Amino acid sequence: MTEIIGYIAIGTGFFAITKKDMRTFRVWHLLSNLVYIAYGVLLEAIPIMIAGVVFSVIHIFHLRKLYWPHRQVHKNMR
Repeated sequence: MTEIIGYIAIGTGFFAITKKDMRTFRVWHLLSNLVYIAYGVLLEAIPIMIAGVVFSVIHIFHLRKLYWPHRQVHKNMR
């Protein structure tokens, strides 16, 4: 069962890099990272868990910027 989860993580990662749209890429790669975290937990492999968490945070940060861009506030608004 653990190996299957590893293969799913690899598959979603490979699928993510086929995407041209950055949003779609980040969503699929985020999903891949979440599966890698689960895989790392099952293996008790802390480096895999750390990498999955770090990459997930990076993707969430960039997805947030893509979906909810900051609006500029004009100084002269009354």
